[in-house]
Amino acid sequence: MRARLRAVLVLLMAAVVTALSAPLAASRIDVEQQTMLTDRRDDARRLVSMAEAATTGADRISLLTDFRRYEQVHGVRVALFDLTPAVRLASSDTARWADPDVREHVAMALSGHRDVTGTRILPWQSRDLVVAEPVTRDGDVLGALVTLSPTQHLRHTGGVVVGVVAVAALLTLACCVAVASRIASWVLRPIGLLDRAAHEFGSGRLTARVVGESGPPELRRLAASFNDMATRVEAAIDRQRRFVADASHQLRNPLGALQLRIDQLEFALRPGHEEDHEHVRTEAKRLGHILDDLLRLARADASAGEPALVEVSAIVDERLLAWAPLARNRRITVTGGPHDPAYAWFEPTALSTSLDVVLDNALKFTPRGGAVSIRIRRDDDELAIAVSDTGPGLERDELARVTDRFWRSPRHQNVAGTGLGLSIASELLRQHGGRVEVEPTERGGLTVRLVLRAADHGLIAR
Repeated sequence: MRARLRAVLVLLMAAVVTALSAPLAASRIDVEQQTMLTDRRDDARRLVSMAEAATTGADRISLLTDFRRYEQVHGVRVALFDLTPAVRLASSDTARWADPDVREHVAMALSGHRDVTGTRILPWQSRDLVVAEPVTRDGDVLGALVTLSPTQHLRHTGGVVVGVVAVAALLTLACCVAVASRIASWVLRPIGLLDRAAHEFGSGRLTARVVGESGPPELRRLAASFNDMATRVEAAIDRQRRFVADASHQLRNPLGALQLRIDQLEFALRPGHEEDHEHVRTEAKRLGHILDDLLRLARADASAGEPALVEVSAIVDERLLAWAPLARNRRITVTGGPHDPAYAWFEPTALSTSLDVVLDNALKFTPRGGAVSIRIRRDDDELAIAVSDTGPGLERDELARVTDRFWRSPRHQNVAGTGLGLSIASELLRQHGGRVEVEPTERGGLTVRLVLRAADHGLIAR
């Protein structure tokens, strides 16, 4: 929108500059031409007075001599026309005397009129300046005296005028572009603030608001409406999060009591009901895991924390060390680490939690004797932690649903879990500008990448 507004302002200013520059250049050219025209008309009148006084053949010879001397001195050709009209005397013979332009001026002079303004000669027009004066005696028109003046100097001066005006117009237009840019920025500043706040709010920062009271009344009302809407949405989401957290917390006590009673029932059951009792106990434990994950998800939604410069490689090596006993128990080979130093902008606890979720899934779905690898790779402004396993993997159409809450593959329903782990990791990464990527590996397993915002090398060096 800023570019469009700037374009409109520049076009209007360019039209104004052009509308002022063209008449200015034309007026300066006209002034130079009128000065030359006045000088040539004065000279023509003196020559007319000499022609009016020439009554004998000797006078005409003397007049022709004056015409030729005048051409030698001033470079201006002179001719005397009679009423036919035909050239009676000329300082030099030239085909120009028969030009329609010259004939038109001769006809005007023979009718007793004078060309006061003259025809405008522009810098790119190569033609002479024609001046025609009537020759009269006792009030009767006897002929016409015409001068043809070269216009090289006049056209050169006109070109200089056009060039200077054009340069001045371009400089003025450049200043207008700068002014238009500042005006566009000033006009659109309230819209920019609103757009920035809406983008931040849509990206998950629910505390984003439009600040400032500048701008027209309509935009101020729009900003106030946006702030009010954002406050209501934030409050609604906060109530939803509190409800999930409170409900999960309140259900823990009854669930704990239920699990205790189930354990006590084991001693009162009749023989043959042990399998049913074990199924009930398993479902109770699964319900407990779901409540734990709901609490973790509510905490992940509620507080994003502040990102900081963290050494990702150190956190990865630490979590690998923490999960090493479980991997040994299941006879799973874990490769990767210690890693070279790598830094990113993230919240340390959120990164540890997300990595734990991915490592837990990798070890859970990898069969005994399998392998899990973890590696860190930087690509431009992003840092990716890739965890690959040799488990059963997922179908292509299932990959897009792995971060959906409570979703589990139908083929893995017998594996313990709630379907909330990757949802929690995805939410934590999203809050800090990261993302979770999932793709199958060449060996049939799954690769889960945690993509973070890498830290600048110059900042790390400092």
